[in-house]
Amino acid sequence: MKLAVNYSQKAADLVRRGEAPIDLFKCPAWPDLVDEIMAEFPVYVHFPLKVGLGIDDALNTETKKPADWTAFEKLLKQTGTPLINAHLWIDSRDLPDIPPETTDPAHEEMITANLIRDVEAMVRRFGAERVIVENVPDIYEMMIRPVMLPGVISQVVRETGCGFLLDIAHARLAAYSLGIEEKAYISALPVDRLRELHVTGIRTVEGDWSDTLREAGFDANLLRSRAGQTMDHMPMTAADLENFAWAMDNIHSGVWAAPWVVTYEYGGVGRPWEPLTDANVLGDHLPKMYDLVHPNGRDTRS
Repeated sequence: MKLAVNYSQKAADLVRRGEAPIDLFKCPAWPDLVDEIMAEFPVYVHFPLKVGLGIDDALNTETKKPADWTAFEKLLKQTGTPLINAHLWIDSRDLPDIPPETTDPAHEEMITANLIRDVEAMVRRFGAERVIVENVPDIYEMMIRPVMLPGVISQVVRETGCGFLLDIAHARLAAYSLGIEEKAYISALPVDRLRELHVTGIRTVEGDWSDTLREAGFDANLLRSRAGQTMDHMPMTAADLENFAWAMDNIHSGVWAAPWVVTYEYGGVGRPWEPLTDANVLGDHLPKMYDLVHPNGRDTRS
């Protein structure tokens, strides 16, 4: 099991100075950036893929086109990234005739079938052992409700044989949207098939923090629409760190499967993530996270 963090110049500077104990960086699927990072550091790639449209394929959320598998396979080989990820993501723009809050069993059945169909296409290409699916929250109150249900997520994982990428912050936000207690929701997910774990902070868009987000480059209209609501990919608070410690306890005790990597999805490159990245936050959190991931020191077998 390894500890990673989103690549940023500030994180790289901390690693160079020996102030941020990590095993590798997480990087978007941008070939030029991958080349730059790999010249100095180990890296793995996180892909901008979504499934659920029922198209026998995954969609690239950056290009809005089906995945260019040749390009992605090159990145997998170049970086030694062991798994290819896709987000379980269907929102109201994908299915405009279905209300996002639907509880219709027919809708749930159709949505589950579409998710399975697309994941199965990835499994045929890469093998079930190399494919992982990530849980996604109610982004901007547009996500179709069944996509967030633990039963649906578990069925997709079980029927396709793929692995599970648990994003703790996503799960906490989804639990709030569904009216389910956070840890009960997370425990109902397919954590026995856990292969990768993401963790980040959750903050409410209000007051000084709203000003900080605006200065970093977040759209002012977006922030007004999100006022008083929560966002992820933020610095961790004490509550976020407590949730992370709880997750690591479950992993080390064998209640959950052990993922190959645990990633702090904080910071990044470009706006708004680069100006929002705080070196002091990274320098404070990463040593604590490293100790939780590696309580007995780094496992050189992983």
